[in-house]
Amino acid sequence: MLDAGIQFSITTVPGIRNVLFSGDGLFLAQLTGPGKVWLQSLPLPNLAHAISHHLPYSEGSSGPSIRLG
Repeated sequence: MLDAGIQFSITTVPGIRNVLFSGDGLFLAQLTGPGKVWLQSLPLPNLAHAISHHLPYSEGSSGPSIRLG
């Protein structure tokens, strides 16, 4: 998630050594401009599990009650 003032682009990693040995792959995200950026470092299923314990439960429900929209 990022503020509207942030520009997002994809750049390539320069140098064959970086491509072969960095472990990051061939492409990097480049973020520029004023504003805030929120990073999510867990895979989505792990994040959902981590926050599910903090969500309210409906009566008679076996899981969290989430209302979207």
